[in-house]
Amino acid sequence: MEHSPSDRPTDRPPLAAVVVTDAVGRVLLLRRADGRWELPSARVRPAEEPVAAAVRALAEVCGASAEAVRPLGGFGDGPDGAARRQYVFALSAYAPGALGRLVLRRHTTHAWFFTDNLPGLSPAAVRFLRAHAPARPHLSRPQWLATTPRAWLCTAAVLTAPDGRLLMVKSRVREPDRRPDAGRWNFPGGVLDTHEDSPTGAARELREETGLDRPAGPLLAVLWQHPAPGADHPIVQFFHDFGTADPSSVRLACPDGEITDWEWFRPGEELDAAAGPDRGYAARQALAARASGRTVTATYPPRPFEASD
Repeated sequence: MEHSPSDRPTDRPPLAAVVVTDAVGRVLLLRRADGRWELPSARVRPAEEPVAAAVRALAEVCGASAEAVRPLGGFGDGPDGAARRQYVFALSAYAPGALGRLVLRRHTTHAWFFTDNLPGLSPAAVRFLRAHAPARPHLSRPQWLATTPRAWLCTAAVLTAPDGRLLMVKSRVREPDRRPDAGRWNFPGGVLDTHEDSPTGAARELREETGLDRPAGPLLAVLWQHPAPGADHPIVQFFHDFGTADPSSVRLACPDGEITDWEWFRPGEELDAAAGPDRGYAARQALAARASGRTVTATYPPRPFEASD
């Protein structure tokens, strides 16, 4: 079995997972109620062989029977960097009797993915699948376009007061919204419109969310965000510099009511507490780029979510 040198032991029981592939090499993933995707898997019981647990996993979570699976490898995966050993086995979906109609007993849905277009899996699972699952075959142009990896393109406006405080906005929470950051402070910004470049989009979002009409300045940062549970696509966010404004002399407004409040926060602990450490990290990257005059590229957040029970 293959394991990362950084894996740390854990008392949690190991898992047996199955990489099920279809005729063109796509991998079967199951979606949990919390929005996260995972391989069909089950805990290995005491005195149970992992291969038996893998066959049992297909029956328990997919309602599918398989007489045999072949060893594929293994990896460590768990929250907070703790290694939870996963024994991984392979099965062709087109093996005789391998899969009929799926009956999901613990998941909300299933889907098939090429390994270059995976949704919100843990990073360790992504690395393993890219190393061991079949490569994407040559597809017709319509099939290729339909399965090409997607990303959300977003923009953000960086506007500070003369004393260095950063302008943040609070959006109206649309119910139901169970995201951990729902209702927290955020940068003025949003998703780019079709045919809209990032400076134009940043200026539009700032105008719509604050009433301030000013052109976008230099590109400060391009941050890439891991696919989050329930989102399924990565986010590429462009941070533009909008200079400084005096909070006492500007009138902030949002005509459509999407934004409910505005505030100026000091970067550091104050901003982290209000907007969350990930947006605090993004703010530090953008402000460092403003100070150095160099555009920053980074991953946002720096620590993606890990798999959990």
